[in-house]
Amino acid sequence: MQQIKKWGLVLLLAGILLLSGCKTDLSTEATEKVEVFTVGDEAVYLNEVWIYAKTIQQEYEKNYGSGIWTVELQNESGEAQTVETITKEDIIEEILQVKVLNYKADSFGVALTQEENTQIQQQAESFMAGLTDADIAQTGVTLELAVQVYEENAIASKVYDRIMQEGNVEVSDEQCRQTKVYDLYFPTYIEQGEGDFIALSEDEKTTQHNTATEAYKRIVDSEDSLNIETAAYEYGCTNSDFHTMSYSEYVEQYGQELADQIYAMQDGEILGVVESEYGYHVFQMIALTDAEATQDKKEEMEAEMKKEYFSQVFEKYLKEMDSSWKFSKNVDEDAWNLIRFAPEVVEE
Repeated sequence: MQQIKKWGLVLLLAGILLLSGCKTDLSTEATEKVEVFTVGDEAVYLNEVWIYAKTIQQEYEKNYGSGIWTVELQNESGEAQTVETITKEDIIEEILQVKVLNYKADSFGVALTQEENTQIQQQAESFMAGLTDADIAQTGVTLELAVQVYEENAIASKVYDRIMQEGNVEVSDEQCRQTKVYDLYFPTYIEQGEGDFIALSEDEKTTQHNTATEAYKRIVDSEDSLNIETAAYEYGCTNSDFHTMSYSEYVEQYGQELADQIYAMQDGEILGVVESEYGYHVFQMIALTDAEATQDKKEEMEAEMKKEYFSQVFEKYLKEMDSSWKFSKNVDEDAWNLIRFAPEVVEE
């Protein structure tokens, strides 16, 4: 189960929903009666699903074009599915999350303020004003339903925030520290093909060591210091590069002893000549703590931890609301198939 998705709400509140292209032959009255899925004692009908479906359709086609729906991707199980199928499943998941979080609203003491209700009413009216009579006839969307969707998304968002506050998911700076070095690299093997490596002879290894030593001396020469990147060019070290990684990744890449030597360096300091299982190296510490990379890593780690935490909490709440909920059991396949994004192919 994924972290609650707020893109549907964001787009709705932005007032940019355009109902176009996602078609069905059902009338307004019919869409109000077509039950797409159930959760607990609550049924979700086709007209409500259309609000989410059409929001996503517009956003995807704006970014990727109308041909995106037939593109095949691998799902989490490694099976090939079209973007249309994956998106339709995601829509059900999103609505399911909204329903479950609304189910838990009272236990978290979550309710909308009068100001929020007034704002939602205005937004729903603005949303309905942007629809044509044909849109409404096609989808069965009403002002009352639009208000309901806005309200439920707003409540779900507040419950989600309370859940995450209780979880107190945080990552320390040390956990996400990213260190940037430049690795001037003199390999002691030859790669003849993918995964095919041949070790150099002892004489060739000695030559590489001597070359690395010469380069190191030139780099640290106080009178005529050679820039380490320039050294890579002069000595033909084509595999030399910058690396920005965590401590554990340096251990995995170079081994514990060499990783500890790297982390004992100060910014700008040079370490060399040192040996790994791959060859000889001269390292320059660019930033023991790369601020930008560390912040990016922190956000990435926190997002993943929040996702995992929410998934666990959500599964528990879903079982409270519907102990046996399954997509294959609770979703009506015929109704689900009425949601279409890809243009129909007209045979000549």
